[in-house]
Amino acid sequence: MKKIIQLIVYIAIVCNCDQAKAQGRIQRGKAHVFQRTTDSLVSSQMTKQHIPGLSLAIIKDGKVLIAKGYGLANLEHNIPATEETIYKIGSVSKQMIATATMVFIQEGRLKLTDSIPKFFKGSPEAWNKITIRHLLNHTSGLPRESPLSDNMKVQADSVLIRAAYDSKLLFEPGSAWQYCNLGYFMLADIIRQLSGDSFASFMEKQIFNKHNLSNTRTTTSSAVIKNRADGYVYKNDGSFYNAQDYLALRPSGAFISSINDLIKWEMLIQNNSLLSQENWQKMWQDKVKTPNADKPPFAHYGYGWDVIEYKKALVQNHGGSLPGFSSKYFRFVDHKTAIIVLTNANGANLENIVYALADQLFPVTR
Repeated sequence: MKKIIQLIVYIAIVCNCDQAKAQGRIQRGKAHVFQRTTDSLVSSQMTKQHIPGLSLAIIKDGKVLIAKGYGLANLEHNIPATEETIYKIGSVSKQMIATATMVFIQEGRLKLTDSIPKFFKGSPEAWNKITIRHLLNHTSGLPRESPLSDNMKVQADSVLIRAAYDSKLLFEPGSAWQYCNLGYFMLADIIRQLSGDSFASFMEKQIFNKHNLSNTRTTTSSAVIKNRADGYVYKNDGSFYNAQDYLALRPSGAFISSINDLIKWEMLIQNNSLLSQENWQKMWQDKVKTPNADKPPFAHYGYGWDVIEYKKALVQNHGGSLPGFSSKYFRFVDHKTAIIVLTNANGANLENIVYALADQLFPVTR
């Protein structure tokens, strides 16, 4: 009887091992098919949209499914794009500035209800009703840009902000929504004031380097940046041209980064690092309606995040665009998935790629 029991146990172990191996082969097979399909989709869109180089990350359930580059980071020297390639990420930066602002709120050094004149002495009386929350969610009524805005001129944020003192508010603070880069210049200057350090230095030392995002920093036209992609514009004559390189540091689209660093950033969010879970969630749960709120995709805006629905599922996202660069960062919250796309192409429509990938990953629901 003892030998029979041992034989049964042995057979069960062998069967379980074989079943596990078979399941592993199935999963590897699915991953291989998804990789091939993704490569084909991305390559097709790059050709169609004239995208020189693209880097992609897909993170699902805390695991990296894909982190790789396609095409060329530099056309002149034939340098491939990889997961380490560094791109200008444009307004994807806004979530990072919003997060830094939330750090000060979490520490009790700042309040969402703080009035703006507290930080900008001599500002007009009309600004008394503008709060930190209004700057974060684009409901301040301020103009989109400072009257002195010049992308080819290096100027202190405080100079650009003071130049807006004579500008008339577009609407009563909190009563409407309009995208406002100036508001994020102001948040950057508030970070400078509270930290006692430059905005760029604070972000690098206290946010990026502290959390091992070693390839993320403020944009620069002069520093030598290893693995940096060049930006390109495709013209009707069928040729690529080097894109204009802004000299000014624009806090509204402040940073350069890589796919590998943004994977780390995504994990900070998923693991409730840097901020508490409550404060992370506040950034997209405390949302306001945008002019598109009454029509698909039901757009709202939180703190540096668009909040929309896709196939009845909650999605946080933001795009970024600067001359020669386009980026998209999508978080399909209900599916515990993030899809991040960085390119060195001017005006690329990356939503086509993101949604096509999402349709592969998630069951279709109507």
